Amino acid sequence: MKRLILFIMLIVPVMVFAGCSENTDNQGTEMPDNPNSDNDNNEDSDTITPGSGRILIAWFSRWGNTNYPTDVDASTGASIIIDNGTRRGTTEMIARYIQNAVGGDLHLIETSEPYPTDFEDVRDQNHAEQAAGTLPELKQQIENIDQYEIIFIGYPNWALDVPQPILSFLSSYDFAGKTVVPFCTHDGYGAGSTYTSIRNAVPGATILDGIAIEATDVPSAESQVQDWLRQIGIERTESPKTSVLITAGEHTFSGEWLDIPLANEIREMFPLKATLSRYGGREYYGSMPQRPVNTEDGQLYFENGDITYCPSNNTIAIFYAKADDPDMGQLSMRVIPIGKVTSDLGTFDEMESRLEFTFDNSK
Repeated sequence: MKRLILFIMLIVPVMVFAGCSENTDNQGTEMPDNPNSDNDNNEDSDTITPGSGRILIAWFSRWGNTNYPTDVDASTGASIIIDNGTRRGTTEMIARYIQNAVGGDLHLIETSEPYPTDFEDVRDQNHAEQAAGTLPELKQQIENIDQYEIIFIGYPNWALDVPQPILSFLSSYDFAGKTVVPFCTHDGYGAGSTYTSIRNAVPGATILDGIAIEATDVPSAESQVQDWLRQIGIERTESPKTSVLITAGEHTFSGEWLDIPLANEIREMFPLKATLSRYGGREYYGSMPQRPVNTEDGQLYFENGDITYCPSNNTIAIFYAKADDPDMGQLSMRVIPIGKVTSDLGTFDEMESRLEFTFDNSK
């Protein structure tokens, strides 16, 4: 009986709206849960610069493209999941698993007009868009996409195919000579015809084997994503680094500075002096003397030793502990890694709670 029901639904795609919604996750400086809510403070600029790496991880989902009420919960048709107190869509969770494994810059594909909150209204709109071949207008364009060699494209399975905003995104750029990797979330119907649609939309690109993960399996799928990345041969590549010297009172630390536009801009401010205060037994943070301009989306997690910049409040921080602590290892404001302390991190626990730090080039 189950086989018969599945067969009927597969041959009537207009009645199927699989995996159309997503799930959730977060860190330690305040930011709204729903990236497209009325309280969202994202800029509405026409172009953005996600970062300067060789890997771009772009995804589309209802979460981030729907103005959900602030009290929406994980039991609704939105299929929202809660991870460490933060809401994310399932496709975003997979995107972050990929970033954790191989690095890369994250980019949420947003439509100029949000999708309806009601599930059935979204389903009907999607069917109409697919039938008409509509390419919804996108909120932002990426101005530096030429730098990326590998581009992951993520989406939920909508009526056994990609959501039309994915085709809007793919039609906006020339992917010839690049490597494109699809990843998909679904409600039991797998990837459907989505991989074929991706392939047809990027002539001249190399398409690697994708991954399709059922939405209910996403919270425990990180190891599955890691295995898939190893199978398709994509590994993390480290950015070149420059040695730096960090002093705090009578303490001296060695460190490495990343070769990315933001880190290079801040390095031009060396010797950079900032008064940093201890917070939560995990970090020292404080205001920057001036605000840099080469910022990007950032991330809501850290590794012990990371030196980061937070564009939301123009602060520099050194995270020295608790990256693996479930209560303290997630942030609520996005940070951008710019370097790393390579000295013994245990010394930070012994220092005064407020000190002037100086960042300078190694002699």
